[in-house]
This record gives sequence, C-alpha cells and structure tokens, in this order.
Amino acid sequence: MSENTNLVLVEDKAGVRYITINRAEAFNSLDKGLRLALIEAFRNAQKDSEELGSAVRAVVLRANGKAFCSGQDLKEQLRDTQNRTGMEKVVEEYNPMTELLAGISVPTIAALQGPAAGAGWGLAMACDFRVMSTAASFKGAFTGVGLAADSGLSQTLVDCVGRAKALQLLLLDRKVPAEEAAELGLVAQLVEPADLEATVEKLANSFAAGPTAAYKEMKALVKNTVAISDAAAAEAEAQLRLFNTADHSEAVAAFLGKRPPQFKGE
Repeated sequence: MSENTNLVLVEDKAGVRYITINRAEAFNSLDKGLRLALIEAFRNAQKDSEELGSAVRAVVLRANGKAFCSGQDLKEQLRDTQNRTGMEKVVEEYNPMTELLAGISVPTIAALQGPAAGAGWGLAMACDFRVMSTAASFKGAFTGVGLAADSGLSQTLVDCVGRAKALQLLLLDRKVPAEEAAELGLVAQLVEPADLEATVEKLANSFAAGPTAAYKEMKALVKNTVAISDAAAAEAEAQLRLFNTADHSEAVAAFLGKRPPQFKGE
C-alpha cells in the first residue's frame, strides 16, 4: 500500500475506475506526494485496462472539494525556487503523470466540479472527455508566475481549439468560465452542479457497457499520444530555463505575499 494512498482514492464500480484527487484542503494543488500518488493511480489504471476482458473499461478522474485541481502547489514552488531544488519535477513527475493518463487505452473522462488551473487544466485536457459543472472554470496560471505550460497543455489545447486560440488563452492567462469553455469545444457536456455526478456516471457506464476493443482501437487511431509526450518534453526544457529567472521568483513571492508582481523581463 502506497504512503500516498489518502491523497488519491481509487474505486472500481460497474466496469469504471474512479480516480479521485483528495487534497481538498489545498484546493487539490499538486505537491510531490500528490504527483506521485497520481502517477501510481494512472499507471495501475493503464495496466488494469490493457487486457481484453478487463474489469476496467472506462476511467473517471474527479476531485473532492471546491476545486478540481489548482495546479502546482505554490508553497512548494516557493521553497524550490528559494533553495534551487525541485528542478527535476517536470521531467520526473509531471511528464510521467501526463503521459500515463493520456496513454490509458480505454475512454477517460474528467469530471470538473470546480476550477482547474495550470497542470490541473492539463490533466483535464489529457482525458478524452470533459464534463463540466457551471461552477467550474479553466485558467492557465503559467505566465502569471513567469512560467510556460506543462502537462502537455501546449499540445492538447492546440488539438482542441487550434493554435491561435490556444496561444491567446495561454498568453492572456484569463479565467475561462464554464459557458465559454463549452462554446470553445473544450468540454463534451456542461451541466448544473447537482447533475454532474449522474451525468458523468451515465457517460462512463455507457463506455463500460460498450465495445471496449473497438474503443481502444479508435482511440489509438485518433489520439496522438506521441505528440503530447513530445510537447511535454519541450515544456520541461522551457520550464527549466524559466525556473531560474528573476521574474519567476518574483511572481511566486508576490502571489504568496498577496501583492502584484513587479516583472522586469528577466
């Protein structure tokens, strides 16, 4: 049993693997423990869904609390920035997390009950379907802290809305409300908060009762997981360059100090 078990809850029901992010007190922000727990959960889901006749025929990624996932834990990031530690986490943790989720062979669904920011948005986009509550939203939250995208978002967002719109969303770094996300085609279904659980369960159950082998082949034909992995690798190189900039250090300190950052472009 992993020491990170409580950070991610896993349940199988009627052919569906439910993976629940369980760090609600920190808005499900991604610290090292949660990243490792998600890697383990996604690896197991991938392995358990590979064989024909598997009991795992669809996967749902969801979260407890008000937020789906607020991205990188900024307190951890500040410590890493100050101590010059953690520079390997994109390569060693974020990229495997994304690649394992994107590489699950059966249909995957992100159930978005609340905001998804940064890598949280990346995790949602790595899934095949997104079902979104009207209380949820998306936000890049990368340039605001002096960083570039991670978790394959520079590819999955382009795949979904096109290069020009993806660049606009990431550079302007504004919140994308649920209604706009639906208009842009970022989500498969937009529902009221009270209807989210039932809607996700219905969609997941329809996949679990369907022709799983055909779903796997179709997904392999359409979803370009190699491109996502290549993008994640390029993102890691960009993050490493930006990790050491004065603007990134200033952005994290300003966020935690609840003041506007003073960027110098360096």
